[in-house]
Amino acid sequence: MLEFYAENLQILDSALNAVMVLIWTVYLHLILLNHLRQSGTVIHIDIGAAKGARSRCLVTNLSYNPVYVQGLVADLACNGDTSRTIVTDRNEISEDDVEDPLARTNRGTLQPGETVDIGSLADIVNRARISLKQDWTPDQIDSVTVSVVAIAGQASRIVGASKTFIAKDNSDHLTFSSQSLLTDQMRPGKTREEFSRILRQQTQE
Repeated sequence: MLEFYAENLQILDSALNAVMVLIWTVYLHLILLNHLRQSGTVIHIDIGAAKGARSRCLVTNLSYNPVYVQGLVADLACNGDTSRTIVTDRNEISEDDVEDPLARTNRGTLQPGETVDIGSLADIVNRARISLKQDWTPDQIDSVTVSVVAIAGQASRIVGASKTFIAKDNSDHLTFSSQSLLTDQMRPGKTREEFSRILRQQTQE
């Protein structure tokens, strides 16, 4: 046995080195995956707590880290046309009805696992109507796409998510539903730049 080791020492040494390299490669890969998972941002958008146009639109931070919600954008489809506007501020609430001015905006920090109610779908349609100076009512809308634009990574990058809710008129009441349980995460840089430009325009108005 000793003679075998002596004769094949170089081969065994190379094999052990290869095994060590493989172990370290797997270890570093796991560390990288864990880092990417923790540094990644996942924002979920859903509706609930009521039916029809009064369904509450809920935004949840499913990330490991806090995110700052910078703005909300709504795309409303009506009779084949789509209009986009910012619906961050809750202008359906009168200044006289709240003691805290922050109650009239959806800007703010979302901690990991935290959910915020950004208003009903009827509220979002109403905000868009005021912003676009239109006279829509929720039953005239074909679909509403809600997009959340946030700042993450120690204020170093813009992230976001969006989900489309289809409107259906069930004779006696209007309902909204999504074709997917999951929320689309905005990853491409072009998309982030587009929403970033919209929000910059908001601050300049």
